Amino acid sequence: MKPLQTYFPFGPPIGHTELPKELINDFNKGCDDIVKDEKLSKSEDWSNYLVGQVEQEIKIPLDIINKWGKWFGAQVRDYITAYFNQLYIPEQNLIPSDKSVAAKAVSKMQINVQSAWYIRSFAGNFNPLHTHSDCELTCVGYLKVPDLSKERKKGGSKQKFTPAGSLEVLGSAGAFHSFFENDRIGFIPKVGNWYLFPADLRHLAYPFSCDGERRSFSININTNLFKGPTDK
Repeated sequence: MKPLQTYFPFGPPIGHTELPKELINDFNKGCDDIVKDEKLSKSEDWSNYLVGQVEQEIKIPLDIINKWGKWFGAQVRDYITAYFNQLYIPEQNLIPSDKSVAAKAVSKMQINVQSAWYIRSFAGNFNPLHTHSDCELTCVGYLKVPDLSKERKKGGSKQKFTPAGSLEVLGSAGAFHSFFENDRIGFIPKVGNWYLFPADLRHLAYPFSCDGERRSFSININTNLFKGPTDK
């Protein structure tokens, strides 16, 4: 399994790794079991709390979250460690304390799942530009992806890329373009890909037109790393 890679395309880090196959199977089975049960589909419906214009958004069973809690926790720790590491620049003083102090804080950090849900999208569905509130981090993981290869429009001898079905994350850069500064990054869905980023970053999912389900999940996460002693 590949280790988490952390990118800084416009300041705030975006973490990326591949989901374990067993995790994908567990998450898909949990979703399928709910979808097949009419009562569960209604009781576990999470759509009223979300902005997605999609077929269905349902809560992920707690037993599945608990089973994979350590895996997600390890990714969050790697992500925050990478964030602190990029602040340590030789002969600079962005952080006054030693690296070991930050590493110790990260190792003792509490990680809590605030909410977790599946997003089931079909042709024409989309998720508008939005952020996630009341949490520090959020993520997107892909469980099923339709064949999006025909979503590319042909123009002469070349194919023009269209963002159909893609996830796009936007930075906080100003309204004017600046050299050597990027304000957005797009990710083409692929089963097993998982992305972790600050919850207040704007992001969206584009619609697609082909047959099949685009199934993903999101988890909102909090830590106690940046809270004062009285808040913890």
